[in-house]
Amino acid sequence: MKTENKEYTITAYTEDCLGLITRINAIFSRRRISIMNFNMGPSEIDKIKKFVITIKETEESVQKITRQMEKQVDILEVHYHKNPHLTVVEYAS
Repeated sequence: MKTENKEYTITAYTEDCLGLITRINAIFSRRRISIMNFNMGPSEIDKIKKFVITIKETEESVQKITRQMEKQVDILEVHYHKNPHLTVVEYAS
């Protein structure tokens, strides 16, 4: 049975480190995975950055990427979740 590619969001909390974007991008490039969306900014915690990456892959592949990212020295925590399909409901007025 073939597994289906679904949209996932990976969230990583990292120390403020020069060159970390390049290392994270290399993880995806080596596996030939296209990044749909990549955002980086400050987190709720001082001196900690938050990366939010959206990709379309199998869950097995996302798990492997998450484990690989966790091995990076400056990455503190990594989570992923499947993006739900948006349901638009029109209400009668």
